Amino acid sequence: MLITILLVSLLLVAAYMVAPDAVYLPMLACGGVMVMLIAFTNVELTIYLIIMSTLLSPEIGIGGGGASTGGTTASRGVTIRVDDILLSLVCLTWLFRMAARKQLNLVRSTPINQPILWYWGATVLATTAGFYAGYVKGIYGPFFVVKYLEYFILFYVIVNDIHDQATLRRYIAVMMFTCFVASLIGIEQVFEGGRVSAPFEGEEGEPNTFGGYLVLMFAVALGMLFEEKNKQAQRRWLILLGIIIIPFIFTESRSSYLAFAVMGMVFFAFSKHKRTLLIFGFIGLLVVPVLLPQNVVDRVMFTFSQKEQQGQVAVGGVHVDTSTSARLGQWKKALTVYFPNHPIIGRGVTGAGFMDAQYARVLSETGLIGLLTFLWLLARMFSVFRQGYYELEDGRLRGAALGGLCGLCGLMVHAIGGNSFIIVRIMEPLMILLGLVMAALLIQRQQQQENAVSNGVSGGVLEVVKS
Repeated sequence: MLITILLVSLLLVAAYMVAPDAVYLPMLACGGVMVMLIAFTNVELTIYLIIMSTLLSPEIGIGGGGASTGGTTASRGVTIRVDDILLSLVCLTWLFRMAARKQLNLVRSTPINQPILWYWGATVLATTAGFYAGYVKGIYGPFFVVKYLEYFILFYVIVNDIHDQATLRRYIAVMMFTCFVASLIGIEQVFEGGRVSAPFEGEEGEPNTFGGYLVLMFAVALGMLFEEKNKQAQRRWLILLGIIIIPFIFTESRSSYLAFAVMGMVFFAFSKHKRTLLIFGFIGLLVVPVLLPQNVVDRVMFTFSQKEQQGQVAVGGVHVDTSTSARLGQWKKALTVYFPNHPIIGRGVTGAGFMDAQYARVLSETGLIGLLTFLWLLARMFSVFRQGYYELEDGRLRGAALGGLCGLCGLMVHAIGGNSFIIVRIMEPLMILLGLVMAALLIQRQQQQENAVSNGVSGGVLEVVKS
């Protein structure tokens, strides 16, 4: 099947090069059918495709999502990317396959199930009410609601279809390889000048998004560096950390810098290698001020040094830059306008316009119900990563769980000034990582139960023989 798909793909590419307009739609249709065939027959290969497409696929903008002003906080609308389409096809195929095999009632029970159900239900309720009230317009609100569902289905695909730790380790290797390639492309952008963003993000790019992704992956690589005992693997993760940090610095994303600092503090709090971390931290404090590029320093200082312009907000008597002011304005509007008028279920997803602040957006769109269930979901995710770190025996998986724990805490801070838990380039890797840790816990616990039963039977037989 794979050979057939490869040959068909080559033929389609050749046909597109000869007559692009004539074969564009047939090529997309054939590509979608091939993805569905792969998803129906080989889940592992499908997830490899999703992992790699998360950072290495182009995007297409399809309109504005609401009014906003200024710079990076301007309305960007809805963007469709190859991995959006791929994820949609995979989710639909997975549901169809489960239904065809009559396994829809066999979804594994996890601590994430209830908060996922309640949070997604809150978004559906709020968006439906907002649509009839006229706050949610067009397809944008339902589009995001479906997108949230796809993230959660991706988690269940991994948890339900992985039954051995070797597969989990391969998934992690593909995730880190994807990060390696994306980081190399980011390093190439450094020499071109300007802020570094993820590959294939168009002319403007999203440095803040790429920064959040790199915080998460840096935490995972750092966790595996400390928890894996294999020296060759440790050298590999150490090299990857050095490669990640370069494009991360040049994203010039202040939210990501803050998230990185919080991630490091949480890592120090939970890791057993505090002395080594202190040494690395001390060396970093000595080296960073000397090696840090001037444009990065200027970007951080720009928060308070921008010349006074219209729209700036004063904080403690000091004017902050227009980008930060716009985010503060969104928080103010959420707390003083949207929440008082719609406190229970909000105005619906996208009903409050574009907001570049996750918590303010959730409160405005889904009210108290949505915000509380969203925080509940984050707390359960934190709990799963923590259990993985304390329980898992495999060093790589335990390190990935520690990295997920610390990276999640960093993203919680990152979400103050960004839509960290909506954006596909962050949310897909996070949900994949969560699914891997959850699957590892379930597999190990099942093996421990089987061993306990086996030992109990063996012990009972031995007692009978002795008697």
